[in-house]
Formats: sequence, C-alpha cells, structure tokens
Amino acid sequence: MSLPFIYFTVFLFTIIFLDTVIRLAATGIARRRYINYRVKLLEGNADRKQIYERMLKERSVRYGEDDSLSMTLARYFAQANIRTGKTRLVLYVVSIFVLFLLAADYLLANPALVLVAALVGPAGVVTIYVSVRRSRRIKHFLVQLPDAIDVMIRSLAAGHPLPSSVSLVAREMPDPIGSEFGIMADEMTYGTDIDAATRNMVVRVGAEDLNFLAISLSVQRGSGGNLTEILKNLSDMLRKRTMMKAKIRAISAEGRWTAWFMLGFPFYLYGIINFLAPTYFDPIWESGYGTLVVTAGLGIMTVGMLVVRKLVNFDF
Repeated sequence: MSLPFIYFTVFLFTIIFLDTVIRLAATGIARRRYINYRVKLLEGNADRKQIYERMLKERSVRYGEDDSLSMTLARYFAQANIRTGKTRLVLYVVSIFVLFLLAADYLLANPALVLVAALVGPAGVVTIYVSVRRSRRIKHFLVQLPDAIDVMIRSLAAGHPLPSSVSLVAREMPDPIGSEFGIMADEMTYGTDIDAATRNMVVRVGAEDLNFLAISLSVQRGSGGNLTEILKNLSDMLRKRTMMKAKIRAISAEGRWTAWFMLGFPFYLYGIINFLAPTYFDPIWESGYGTLVVTAGLGIMTVGMLVVRKLVNFDF
C-alpha cells in the first residue's frame, strides 16, 4: 500500500470515529431525556400522522407478503431499529472495507485471499452488528410485553375500549414497546383494523412470541369471550416463557463461550504467528495448496460452529 493511501485511510477513520463518538453521546443524552421516542416527537406539537409516517420512513418499514431479498433485508433493518441514513451507512461500509483491505494486505500473502477477506469482512461486520441490535431489541421487547399487557388489562377493566388501552401503553411504556404500540395505535386511528395493525407490529418487531398476542386478539374479536381474562392468561404464560429462556441461557452459557473461543482462536493464532514470523506460512502459499487448505479449514469450522450452535440453542 502506498503511504498517501495509508494517510488518507487514517484521516478517514479519524473523522468517522469522532462522528460516531459524538452521535453516541448525543443519542445517550437524548435517551436519558426521552425514554419514548414517539412521545418525544409528539412533544414538538407536530401532526400525529406526520410523526407516524416519519417513524416508518426512518426505519424503512415495508409491509407485504413479498419474501424477496430486498424485502427481507428491509424488515431485518427495521427490526433492528436502525435509523442511520443511507449515505452514512454506505460511508461506514466503505470504511470497513478499506480497513479489512489494509489488514488483509498486511497479514495475507495471497492476493486472492486479500480480496476475499476485504469483501467478506465488511459483510460479516454489518451482519453481526445488525443481528446483535435486532436480538437485543427483541429481547427487550419481550421482557416489556407482559407489563404492557397488564397495562391493557387494567385499562380494559376500567371500561376503556381496546384502542384506548393500546394508546395508554404507547404513552406510559418506554421504548421499544412504547413506540411500537404507538405506531399500532396510529394505524388503528387511520383506518387499519386491529388484526392488521397487530400483524404489522409483528413484522416490525420480529418477535415470535408477539404472535400469541395477535392470535389472541384475532380469535377474541371473531368468537367473543372475556378479553381481560384472555390477556391475563397470556401475560402469565409469556412471563413463564421468559423465565424459562433465561434459565436455558444460563445453563448453556459455557457451551456458547466455548463455541466463540473455538471460532476465534485459529484466527488469533494465525495473526500472532504471522506477526512474529512473517515467513512461517510462505511454504504453504508457495506450494499452491494454500487456498485449498484455508477453504477446507473454514468449511470445517463453519460446520463445527453450526453443530455447536444447534447443541446450545433451544427453541420451544
């Protein structure tokens, strides 16, 4: 790599780092001041419909039965609640690509592997980041869901209609559940029936347990029954499921950490050896079998990780 290119890369990453730190600090202050993002927007006396449309647009929420790749990715980003602009997102991806290109050029001698690492690395980083954000948000939502249902139960017991109980959750509960129920309340206000509004929330959140609420409301609306009692039983069941998942996660913690160690240790060992003895792996690359060996090793590691993941993850 040429020296001017390295200087430019360092300058670019410095700018991005400072921008990220400032944005994170500002976001933290905003979260402390406004627990509910939708309520914060409504405090500005803006039109309620404009706020509703803005929240959907910021997260690129798209409804429909289309299972294409673009629709799936749009839902994935919406469920992670990523509101980063497209220009900024492209800048981040390009910066990560340059970083991986520099690191791969320094650590790897094979140009083909350098290119593969530079292409796969950014995709992996973005995928992991979005996946972690999505998982954390869904987990937080499911922890809040029984409390939100309890708020609905008290509202219904006081004689309020179902839309009013949903609006009460939107006003009183913090994010992520507060804003999601707020969008649901807005959709019902502007003509969407309760079944469709609940299904839309399932799409926005991505939590499977939320389907229980959607099915309960749909069945009660079609066949009747005591909605308060139905929601009370649902709240108790969701709390028990959350406790069971927490116990399973605690029991399988050792296996999960072992899996992560097994995944990262070969790369760590390769980097240390290549740093201490840069010519140590030259015979492998010069023999012509280096790419084949690395590909086979990565394939075996992938299979092993999938097996371990299956062993330590329990779905019920």
